[in-house]
Amino acid sequence: MIELRRVTKIYRMGEQDVPALAGVDFHLTRGEFVTVMGPSGSGKSTLLHILGCLDVPTSGQYLLEGTDITTLSERELAAIRNRHFGFVFQSFNLFPEMTAWENVAMPLVYAGVPPKERRAKAMELLAAVDMEHRLHHFPAQMSGGEQQRVAIARALANDPTLLLADEPTGNLPSQQGEEVLSIFNRLNDDGMTIVLVTHDPAIGRRGQRLIRLCDGLIADDQPLRNVTG
Repeated sequence: MIELRRVTKIYRMGEQDVPALAGVDFHLTRGEFVTVMGPSGSGKSTLLHILGCLDVPTSGQYLLEGTDITTLSERELAAIRNRHFGFVFQSFNLFPEMTAWENVAMPLVYAGVPPKERRAKAMELLAAVDMEHRLHHFPAQMSGGEQQRVAIARALANDPTLLLADEPTGNLPSQQGEEVLSIFNRLNDDGMTIVLVTHDPAIGRRGQRLIRLCDGLIADDQPLRNVTG
């Protein structure tokens, strides 16, 4: 599904070059649940951003379904982002003036889906993350865990082939975090491919495969027994 070949990412900070990735080789097979760990500054979020085409490598190849996308224009990359990837972030990123179902439906607005179909799909996705009782609630009326479940539903709106999550439980109490992780495991059981960045070793063991980054390189890549709690 995805292959990175000798991918580097260097950021320019003033007059200094700061390497974030130093030549990463990585493959991802459809249906995998991969967790990524590493100390601060190891390149975890950079790797996730490159996988989701939110950033581009400084050098190396990124093959998506066999096609090298490092040569594509920003417009072409945006189309790939919309078609292939769903994103879940630590800070939820919900629109505060919109209800739960309106937040979930927003990607469908950009995709040109008719209003009636948008609403029906948003309601279906919210039910899938156990949020059908919060359809008409605003983010301020929901707990952090509920907001994150709405964010997951929104990430699924365009039927992505890969779900990318950056510290999705980082702002949540343990019980709410467990509820969110259970949703990820359930989605993976249903066939969704997931890459999840975390600093928590217990969460790192929730996937099928654990990657450890250090100094912009993959220091360890090991299969795990899937844990669902």
